[in-house]
Amino acid sequence: MLKSISLFILITIVTGCSVKQPYITEYNMKIKEFPKNEISKKCNNKTLKVLQAFSDNTLMSTNMNYILGKYKQYSFTKSQWSIPVNQMVTINLTNMLSQLDVFKSVQNYKSITKDDYIIQSNIIDFKQYFSEDSKSSYVKVIINISLIDYNSNTVIHSKTFSSVINSATQDAYGGVKAFNKAFTKVLEEIDKWIVSIC
Repeated sequence: MLKSISLFILITIVTGCSVKQPYITEYNMKIKEFPKNEISKKCNNKTLKVLQAFSDNTLMSTNMNYILGKYKQYSFTKSQWSIPVNQMVTINLTNMLSQLDVFKSVQNYKSITKDDYIIQSNIIDFKQYFSEDSKSSYVKVIINISLIDYNSNTVIHSKTFSSVINSATQDAYGGVKAFNKAFTKVLEEIDKWIVSIC
């Protein structure tokens, strides 16, 4: 009896070790460098803190979500983001604002400093859309940005930025390439907006 149990355990371990785990590809954003702004000087003596982007729960994980047709939502099973979408947006937005050099300093949301302004972002959409027959797809990036005065807690300016880019291939990789273009375009528009109000 003891030998039978030991043999069963050994077979179970060997079989378990031989089962291959599904291969998952992780994707990240590769955003361009933004040139230092040489025109705007209004906010040079102001500090800015970038809060972590708000989003619905589907964008607070590493799942790569897509919409099929009008109503069906799924996640790719063998592809995912390297970090949650809301964190990825926050990091790239912070880096872009730092590169512009419009403000005296740009802090991320973890900083304990008290700053003059706050950037609040709300991700309205960041998904890939497929036609019902899966023969075409596009990505949509929509982000609302608000510049807030920390002391008075009032919104100075607020604007929604959006970009829609067709995917060259009908898969996660094609979507990632399109997301890079769409998100870069949104960041470029935010760049112009910040410079215009500062």
